[in-house]
Amino acid sequence: MKQIIENTKPLFDEDGEVKFGGWSKFPLFEYNKDDYGAPKQLVEKDSYFISSDEMGFYISVETEGSELGIRIILIDYKTKEIVRDSIRKKLWLDPTPLPQSPNLGEFKYNDKKLAMTITNTVDGNYIKCDFIDFNNYKNLFVKVKIRETNGESMNIIAPFDKNPKSFYHKRFVPNFTADGVVRIGGKDYNLNEKNSFVYLDWSRYSLPKRQKFQMFSTVFDNNEKRVAINFASKVGNNRRGSENCYFINGKMTKVGRLRVAGDDKSNESDWEFSTVDKRVGLRFIPSKTGGKAVLCKCDNITVVFGKLNGTLADGDTLMNIDGINAHMIFTQI
Repeated sequence: MKQIIENTKPLFDEDGEVKFGGWSKFPLFEYNKDDYGAPKQLVEKDSYFISSDEMGFYISVETEGSELGIRIILIDYKTKEIVRDSIRKKLWLDPTPLPQSPNLGEFKYNDKKLAMTITNTVDGNYIKCDFIDFNNYKNLFVKVKIRETNGESMNIIAPFDKNPKSFYHKRFVPNFTADGVVRIGGKDYNLNEKNSFVYLDWSRYSLPKRQKFQMFSTVFDNNEKRVAINFASKVGNNRRGSENCYFINGKMTKVGRLRVAGDDKSNESDWEFSTVDKRVGLRFIPSKTGGKAVLCKCDNITVVFGKLNGTLADGDTLMNIDGINAHMIFTQI
């Protein structure tokens, strides 16, 4: 049985355990981190994907105890050129924590090559990045302000029946616009309210063991409607609701049982997503260059870029989707 939660609820009980599951269209789950008994076992990750018709830019910051991981990927959709770089370090002191509130907090990191800040304020989120000799290639400069617009989000809690200290908590928020610049060498990709597409993948979890994880995501405009899609593989007990969903003009549609067909052993594979009622009928086709799929490996993730085609239910009608930029992420969490 799927369970939608409509009232604010703390994630951890008095014993620091998660004993419920469900989902919400709004961020009603209170991440009461101080009540969790083993904070160094918590994985906290903020990932943004910012794109336009010209480029896609992925930036992810992840902490686990004293370990810090930063991944940055930039693709030019026209040339299909990809540059990426990453940092993974064990720090003597725990890393600066990620902002625990969407409207308050700041993450900072500095070394000889990279200076980065992610700042959350009531006015918006700011990403600043100076990366010297990025990908042993050119300097990367990023200065972007991300502003949240009105709309629903996908929020889930998935417990683990045999281990109440383990859990998976995720927010997928596609209601943003970006304003600023992503510069690689002397080439600028300018972003503004009209040409930008943004989603935030915000996750906090502690798993009993590492597992393979796949995610398909995109945000785009289709016939003057803003569409966003989030499909992902199962983590924990999701009988009360998986994270599979899509959004049209800020309104979320929860997807029930999703049929997924593809070869997870091949990055060249097409992927199909469908439902019995035919409200979802989509195919993701990796883009090719030189006969090979357009993809990159960055730290412990592989991102495959491609095009989305098919149909998606918009009320009582089917929306046609043709040649939309999209991507899939393969990793272990």
